[in-house]
Amino acid sequence: MARNENWEKARKGQLPGFHVLDKCDLEELKRDFRIVDFRRVHSLPLDFIRKIANELGKRTRLLPPYREHLSQAFARFFMRVGLPADIPEFRR
Repeated sequence: MARNENWEKARKGQLPGFHVLDKCDLEELKRDFRIVDFRRVHSLPLDFIRKIANELGKRTRLLPPYREHLSQAFARFFMRVGLPADIPEFRR
């Protein structure tokens, strides 16, 4: 499958493990499109994150409703349940 086709599927939410973030055109903070991979989750202490954020200074941040959209996509991926045995098909 072509790379652009995969990006388009991720943009549309058809690849549950991924989420596309729009590019940033702000001066000095320019970034291309980004992809978030929910299959690789890392956990760090909150105090450590706050310290790093303070040291970085000016940085890009997601604002509402984009932050909530990302959170909802993560929740949909995280709460997916795979049953060990599927319910058999109903026959007429």
